[in-house]
Amino acid sequence: MLQKILNIKFLVLAFCAITLQVTSQETKLRLSGMVDVPIPGSTLNMTYDAKGGPLENIKDINGYVYVFNDYRWEIEDLKMKRNGAVWNVEYTVPKKAAFMAFKFYGNTNNGLVTDTGQDTGYMLVVFKEPKVKMPGADLAWATFRNKDFNMQFGGYFKEFTIAGDATEYWLKKEVADHSENFPKFIDTYIKVLKVQKPEKFDELGHRFLGDFVTKINGQPEEVYARVHNLYLYELKDKVKADSIETVIQKLFPKGAFLRFKAYQKINQIPNAADRNKAVNQFLADFPNDATVPASQKYLYDTISKMLFAYYFETKDYQSILKLLPTMNFAAINDCYHQDISKALYLKSVEPAVIETMAVPMIRLMQEKVNDMSYMQGIYWSPNQATENAKTQLNNELVIQIRMFNMLKKYKEVLECFELLPVEKRYEKASINDIHVTALEALNKPAIEVLKSAARTNALSEALTLKLKEWYVKQGKKETDFPAYLEELKKENNADEKIVWMAPVPAPAINVQTTEGKAKQLVLSNGNIIVIDFWATWCGPCKKAFPAMQQLVNNYKDDKQVNFYFISTQENKEGYKKEAIAYLKEKGYKLDAFFDLVKKGGGTNNESFAKYAAIFKSSGIPRKVVIKNGQIRFTSEGYSGNPGQLVDELTGVINALKNEK
Repeated sequence: MLQKILNIKFLVLAFCAITLQVTSQETKLRLSGMVDVPIPGSTLNMTYDAKGGPLENIKDINGYVYVFNDYRWEIEDLKMKRNGAVWNVEYTVPKKAAFMAFKFYGNTNNGLVTDTGQDTGYMLVVFKEPKVKMPGADLAWATFRNKDFNMQFGGYFKEFTIAGDATEYWLKKEVADHSENFPKFIDTYIKVLKVQKPEKFDELGHRFLGDFVTKINGQPEEVYARVHNLYLYELKDKVKADSIETVIQKLFPKGAFLRFKAYQKINQIPNAADRNKAVNQFLADFPNDATVPASQKYLYDTISKMLFAYYFETKDYQSILKLLPTMNFAAINDCYHQDISKALYLKSVEPAVIETMAVPMIRLMQEKVNDMSYMQGIYWSPNQATENAKTQLNNELVIQIRMFNMLKKYKEVLECFELLPVEKRYEKASINDIHVTALEALNKPAIEVLKSAARTNALSEALTLKLKEWYVKQGKKETDFPAYLEELKKENNADEKIVWMAPVPAPAINVQTTEGKAKQLVLSNGNIIVIDFWATWCGPCKKAFPAMQQLVNNYKDDKQVNFYFISTQENKEGYKKEAIAYLKEKGYKLDAFFDLVKKGGGTNNESFAKYAAIFKSSGIPRKVVIKNGQIRFTSEGYSGNPGQLVDELTGVINALKNEK
């Protein structure tokens, strides 16, 4: 047995040595300057070279670091500055840091792209002094690299994971070297035990926790809470969990544990008025003061949103105005989105009434945009949380613009546009319509807005006509206008590329015609098939139809291209009649069909469900382009810009037609 243990230790140490060696090789490629023995408080000056990695062709690169600091995972931004073809990276090691893992990222039109040196990582263990690691180093090293414990790090590793034996070895080393800190990571120890010894977990877990409880006196509340949760959720022992809870109630009557229990009870109250009374009682029993740990601040954010929703529903708008200054950015934004925006869209509250709340909400969001209220654990770094807040503020400003337009307050419309970043002012055709309407109402020139909207390919039909009228008035030929329009588009979209899918076999599509006949669509006859999945309840689906009708018209004489519009995910009675009536009312001449109802289901999504499984999303509108029975391109949603949709699908269709 001793020899077996020694062999395991030897293999683990050898494996870790190989891992460190591979990491070092990866580091030399893209991240250099990582010192071998980083010391707390020291500043690391590194160089990141994206060449050869996933960020190679990305202009703006940022980075952050996961830090195991005093036995807690934190996330911090890296100071980065471009230096020619590379980036200078600066980071000061926190005083109690034990382990660091660096991550670099860039935002693209296709989403976030990251570089973590997969599958070797950019990682450093921190040393108190040469050959003496910081407390927590072995624990972080053991869990960060194990798939059973590293899910919170945003897919830092692609496939790499160390064995459970290796994790167990380093964890036990942490216990042996720093037993005084054991209460800080007892939950990790128990979870490793569960993975490593599943057949004996109940016995060993009870024995271990029972022994620990005899020495728990004097520990902070969070340790008692960990033990309670381990008994309740890991060992499924409610009796022992309840006994620990009794002790917590006695020792910490106003602590975090009972605060959370009281909060949970609020969520179980169905009646709004009763729930509001419970909320106010909660605030009286557990005021939001300095005793509330950072990990529970979100409780009060949620409660403030409950209060807002209740006041809004009961039309107690004065109480909302008193509540707003106490709320953080994220809470105000959620209420704006869930209550203000929804009420405007549904026209359930007069815009003039909404204005009394919306204006101070936007003002407060501007003041609090940097309050870090989107920092939840280690999901976002501070920079990312702030950027998300700015994005949310821009989204709500667009709603504010729509509100002022409803009120015909055109001066305020233009003032809201000035609050938007320049690159965000011309993204949506419907908002560009409002922009031009406001300018014209105030007798101001609109030509620059028309041009800017054309450059972002976000012109409505009405604005396209206005731009054409202006063009002709300049003495230009109307026949030259399409070329002029294309030149404006190219100014901003010269590098725009089609995002192709890896070809996937297209599932069969069985439908019913508008006459009620069964039909299977032909998907592999060599033609290019464009499918538009839509529903009568889907607003964006309907808003995209004018652009889709234009596409159908453009290709009406092309026998190589077929368009099919399939109504899906419908379950209300009479949806077929409603769909047919809608298409007729709007004058659309589209080849329309109805998805079939699956056996045992009330929703007509038999064919669409197969496609949703491929795309891992059931969102509509969903465009799918098929050639020779293979899905080649797909897109979900609608930007609101008909020109973009027409150009995108035109590019896809023509590229597929030109394939040899």
